[in-house]
Amino acid sequence: MSNIEIINPGIPVAGPYNPGIKAGNLLFISGQGSAQSKEDIKEQTLTTLNKIKTIVEAGGGKISNIVKATVYLKNINDFNEMNTVYKKFFNDNGVSESYPSRAAMEVSNLPLSSMLIEISAIAVL
Repeated sequence: MSNIEIINPGIPVAGPYNPGIKAGNLLFISGQGSAQSKEDIKEQTLTTLNKIKTIVEAGGGKISNIVKATVYLKNINDFNEMNTVYKKFFNDNGVSESYPSRAAMEVSNLPLSSMLIEISAIAVL
């Protein structure tokens, strides 16, 4: 395997992991979320996607390099609102047809009680 770089663009880390790891031409982005209790699902989705954008750019890529996303929702009933923000975010960043493959699921708990969403991703650079 080629050289592994740890990407740390100033995203706060709450445990023994890195926001992103670059291995060869792959960038693995750890689950990102927002702990802002005053944010609703739309705001938390946008905050989360912007964190992912920061990590991808720190790794030398752009949003269109993301090939896989996994979305964890505290409440699956938030799916439609999350999906609206998700689609607009990718469209605003130059992706309008070839969206990343994606899985979305409800989980019983996220790391912080105020988190409504967490997203991890893989990008090919």
